[in-house]
Amino acid sequence: MPFELQIMEIIGESIAYGLKLKTQDILMEFETIRQSSYARISIESLRELVFIKSKVDKHHRNADLAHQAWLDLLAYDEDMIGLYLTEHRQNDSSDLSEIELLLESCAKQIAEVCRSVYDLKDSVQNVEITTGFMLDAVRNQLLAFEIRINIITMGFSIGVFITAIYGMNLYSGIEEHPRALLFVATISSCFAITSITIGLYRLFKYRRVKFHRPNQNTLPL
Repeated sequence: MPFELQIMEIIGESIAYGLKLKTQDILMEFETIRQSSYARISIESLRELVFIKSKVDKHHRNADLAHQAWLDLLAYDEDMIGLYLTEHRQNDSSDLSEIELLLESCAKQIAEVCRSVYDLKDSVQNVEITTGFMLDAVRNQLLAFEIRINIITMGFSIGVFITAIYGMNLYSGIEEHPRALLFVATISSCFAITSITIGLYRLFKYRRVKFHRPNQNTLPL
């Protein structure tokens, strides 16, 4: 094999090996971030997930550019002839099988690294989607808790409103009854408990509603 082709082979293997090492480093870092994200979602884990996603995207572009460069060399005979340094080889363009095999071998190694980068990118996207689902679940729990607090507050507000009417300086005759305060407190408590119970029941019933998609297996002919 000519010296210039040996240099090209070394360059191709070096590029493939460098991309492979970079992919392994990013994969190890991603595994740590994925475990921490599944264990506990925090601002720091989300920041690390965004950082690793940008790093994977950049590495993905670099791997694609390297692979495309070798494919471009294979696409044009003039470029392959230009790799020869001797004038005799440059003038003889009848046999390019040797350099084609070399370029195809290097392109194949880089393509394998590209597939690994594609798989890593898909894994990052899956973690991102899963994290989004987990955040949505936490947000729904917080919203449900806030709604329960609002329902309880509304129930107590109804009871306080009834008690406030009794406390106004309006003569209704009920003030003279010895157990008027007990009656008003009981009625207010009943209204408050009833309102809270109805509100919580409606909330529980609403949360159990399931949306079903219609069956669309049959296609119109």
